This record gives sequence, structure tokens and C-alpha cells, in this order.
Amino acid sequence: MMKLKSVFIVSIILWMGTFGTVSAAQAAGADDAITQERLEETLTPLLNKIMEADHIPGTAVVVTEGDRIVFSKGYGYADVGKQLPVDPGHTVMRVGSLTKSMTATAVMQLQEQGKVAMDQDINTYLPGFKVPLFHGHPITLHHLLTHTAGLDEGVYNLSAQSADKALSAETFLRQYLDTQPPVREPGTEYAYSNPGAGLAGFLVEQVTGSTLEAYMQHNLFGPLQMPSASLAHQESDPDMAKSYQYQEGSFQEIPYSYPNLPGAGALSVIPDELAHYMIALLNEGSYQGQHILKQTTVEEMQARQFTEHPGVEGVGYGLFRNRTDNGILTLSHTGDIDGFAAKMQLIPEHKLGILVVSNAESPGKPLRDQVTEAIVRLLPEPLIQDPAVAPPSSPDLEQYARTYTMGLGPQHGWGKWFRWLGGKNFDVQNAGETLRITGVFPEGTGSKESKTYIPVREGLFRDKESGEFISFHQQEGVWKLTFIQGVTIEEKPPFLQQPSTLLAIYAGIGLAWPVIVLTVLIRSLLRFIRRKKQQKLGHAALIAVIFSIYLIGQLLYGNSQVLFGYPAWYAWGFSSLPLLAAAAAIHLGIKTVRQQQNTDEKRMVRYGRYLLVVMSLGYTFFLFYWNMLSVHFS
Repeated sequence: MMKLKSVFIVSIILWMGTFGTVSAAQAAGADDAITQERLEETLTPLLNKIMEADHIPGTAVVVTEGDRIVFSKGYGYADVGKQLPVDPGHTVMRVGSLTKSMTATAVMQLQEQGKVAMDQDINTYLPGFKVPLFHGHPITLHHLLTHTAGLDEGVYNLSAQSADKALSAETFLRQYLDTQPPVREPGTEYAYSNPGAGLAGFLVEQVTGSTLEAYMQHNLFGPLQMPSASLAHQESDPDMAKSYQYQEGSFQEIPYSYPNLPGAGALSVIPDELAHYMIALLNEGSYQGQHILKQTTVEEMQARQFTEHPGVEGVGYGLFRNRTDNGILTLSHTGDIDGFAAKMQLIPEHKLGILVVSNAESPGKPLRDQVTEAIVRLLPEPLIQDPAVAPPSSPDLEQYARTYTMGLGPQHGWGKWFRWLGGKNFDVQNAGETLRITGVFPEGTGSKESKTYIPVREGLFRDKESGEFISFHQQEGVWKLTFIQGVTIEEKPPFLQQPSTLLAIYAGIGLAWPVIVLTVLIRSLLRFIRRKKQQKLGHAALIAVIFSIYLIGQLLYGNSQVLFGYPAWYAWGFSSLPLLAAAAAIHLGIKTVRQQQNTDEKRMVRYGRYLLVVMSLGYTFFLFYWNMLSVHFS
């Protein structure tokens, strides 16, 4: 783009002159637009405002241009208790999924050396175990690095609460793939995958015979002069920033976790050092004369490797492609872990890199996005913008108007119930020339809101305010809505399959058990007060007590600990309690049938017992189907 400047500068100035005066930044180009002074006067008031409003204790911002850092500043505190300030040149911060970009780079290095091929079945590189195939379709490194491998969502046991409890990547992957085989054909749908990135990192270990940490230290962190960088940082590191959540008027420290898939999100690093990686990606794979990649390989990483719709930029390898409102290509990746929130954004046209890392998450629009957008606005308008694509003439918007349901979660293994615990509906309405969508958006405020989407191409729409894309397509008669570089959801399922219905079944019958227990206790208390003979606690009380204990344990422990995996006492012991209740219900049913033949017991009493048996067995099967018991349906 800059090479075209000499050809068109005169005409542009004359054209601008018909409307006003050309700004100094636009006339001089990007080199004068991004300066330390302009960044300081732009970012400092913005960050002070956001951090105060969103209760974010500390943030580091680093900006690179060309082959150097042009801005580096810390805001707030890395440790609130000790009042230690954030120092981008000294403070170690966790960057979560930015690790995935590093893992992709490691894979690309091996491709340069001829040790791996992007289109080769990954089972070729796995001598110890094999990845199951979905209907015979192999998974490749291309699929892993573009999040299109068709892997089931990874939730269970992703992290450990201490270093000594962390699993090796191999141990995790064996267990994960054994219980959660792939769920869709590779290459057909984007679905962000921690197991996929972790598997790519494990393949690096298998091919090189080294740990991923050792490989990156020798081939990435060393050449890029990143001595602080590590996939194995300890919480006790005195330079490590702490992360927080704001509750009840004060900052509460968030416990440190240890990812079981280091290649997916374990990187901790000093922000100024991570900037060296940005510089290399913007300078043909080179940092201060050290090449980590060839120019052609960098271009391959940054090229469009998969897209959910031809009208959007899609993803490269370890990088997400987007364009600014004025058409400038950006490459980015974000990372979230234990309260830390990071974003790396590259603008190849200006050789500009932006890194933002905070030690708390924003409740609304992420701070990292507001900062990167503010910096991008400092860039001069491109002299020639990409031609706008005309929207489809008279698009049939009514065909998209329906309710779509988000039910995210694994299809197999522990955590399957997440698919209805967090279910959300999105109502899409035809608003004439636009679509109006109402729901709780994945990157929204956390509450229900309405957004207007403008048609861009057939099946592709853009948010009128944020510029974010969504697309629609029909598959096997079912309409799907895709949040670009996000998730794909389907139109609202039948009543009995809706997340709200399933949650109502779980909660409704679940609440019946403590009500039965309370009823039995009240009856026993009244009999005691009246000095009547106490009856033995029967099957109903026993069943209700067992289910009540199980549900309390699930709510207080099971839901919160699924990320860290369950100990044996919970997975095989506590989670078997409903099976005991079901056994008691079967015994009650047999006993009731026998008594019916030998006594004149009241009909309503018998019907009540039969109802309890059916409810107990039905609820146990419900828990079994959603993999909430020690034995799983899938």
C-alpha cells in the first residue's frame, strides 16, 4: 500500500482539498501517525477511565513498529496487596491462548524442516495411541491449527489446581480421546478447540523427542530473546503478576491453575519480550538477525487457511484474520486464563504490533479491544481501500427469521450437561432491510440485548455498531447461525430437547426430593409432638435423602470442579448415589406389587409409590444420559 503512495498522493491531496485540509498524519503516512507522544495522550486517559469503571487493577500495553518497540507502559498494579506496579519490562504475566500462536509457529518450523506435512494424517506422528476417526476422515495439522478438526469440546480436567496434580499432555489426550471421540467431519466447521491446539503441541514433542517447553526454549524463546518466557511458570515466581476479580467492593485474588495442555494456554512472559515475537511475525520471521521462520512460511501462517464464509477473512495458522472499518487487514489472537486477559494484534501493512495484557477481565466490552481500536484509529486512512462489496439486491431476510438456540458443551464425557445449563436463545427478526437479533451475545455485556445486522452478501451480515459478522446457512434442512470466529448454533430444537426444558426437568424434579425429605421430617415432628408412635423411615424417605445429598454435592462441588477433574471418591463413589436410589426404587416397586396381592392397601398409597418409582428411575436415566453418574451414556 505504501508503494502506491508516490503514484496517487497528488490526486488524493487534490481530492481531499475539495472537502477539507489533509491532516499531517495522512499526508506524512503511518510513520508520523504512531508516535510515543500520540500513544501516551491517547491511551493514558482511556485506560484510566476503563480500569476504574471495570475494576481492573493492572494493564500492560506494548506497541511495536517496524523492528522496534515504540511504546511500553504499565498501568495500575501487578500485586494489589503489595502495591507493586505493572512494569512491561519486568512483570511476568500470563497470556493464555496466545500460546496457541507460538505452538502454530513451532509446527511451521517442523514443516520447514520436512518433519511434518500440514495435510498428513496426524496418526502418522502418534506411535503410542491413535486419534479416532469420524466416519473414516483423518485429522491433519491443517485442521488442528485452524480449529476445524471436528473434536468434541474439551471441558473436563483441562487444568490442575497445583503443579504436582497436573497431567502430562499425553495422559490427558489419551483419556480425552478415549471418552470424547471427534463429533464432526474435519474441515467442515470452525469450533475453537483447546484439545486441538494441545494435540498440536504434543505432536511437536513426538516428532522432536523433546518436551514442548524445551523445544520452545531452544527454537523460539532463545532466538527471540525471551528469557522470561515459559510454559511451566510457578505461582511462587516473585515477578509473576497476580490476577483478580472484583467482588463486594474489593479485589479478590484468583487462584493459579496449571493447564494440562501447555501448548494450548500455559505461556507466561514479560510483555516487552513477547513483543519480540510480534516483531518477527511482522518482519519476515526475523528478530535482530535471528530467523525463526522463512518469509514464505510467515506468509503461509498469515494467509487465509479457512473461512466460515467467503465474505470474511477467516483464520490463518495460529492467527485470526480481520479487517478494520476502513479495510486494513489485521492479524490477532486473544488469551484468557485465571482472570488474565490478553490480546496480540498485528497490522502487516504498517508493520505495527499491539499487545495488551490485564490481570482482570472486563464485565462489558473488553479493555483489550478498546485499546487496540483506539490505536488503530491513529493510523492514516488507506489511500486506496478495498472495494466495498454490494449487498445482495432485495435479500430474502424472512428465511433467516426464527429462533436459534445456543447449547454449548461436550457431546460426550463429563460436562455434557453444560449443553443445557448455559442454554441461550437468539430471536432473529426481519426488520425490513436489516435483521434484528435479540439475545445474550457471546462477546456482549452478559445480559440480553438487541443488535441490528446489515446484509453484506448472501447469508452474511454485519453488526451495525461493532462491525462483527454473522452468517446463516442451511444443512440437512436445519438452519444454522454462525458467529464468525466464534460458535455455530442451530435453530431452536423441539420442546423436549430445548436447554430450558432440560434444565426445568433437572431442577424441577431435583427440588422435589428435598421437599419430600422436609415433608417426612415435619410428619415425624408432628407425631413426636402428639406422642404418637414413630414410623420407620420408608423407601420414599431413603430415595429422597439420597437424591438430595447427590444434588447438593453436584451443585456445591461437581459443577465447579469439572475443569480440574474429579477425584476417584467423587467420580466413582459420590456419583453412584443415584444408582443406589434407583435400586431402592426398584425394590419399592417389587414390594408394592407383592403387597397389592396380599393386602387391602389404599389405592392412592399404591399409586403414590408407583409414581415415586417412575420418577426415581426416570430421573436416574436422565442423569445417566447427561453423563452425570459414574457410568456414562456417551
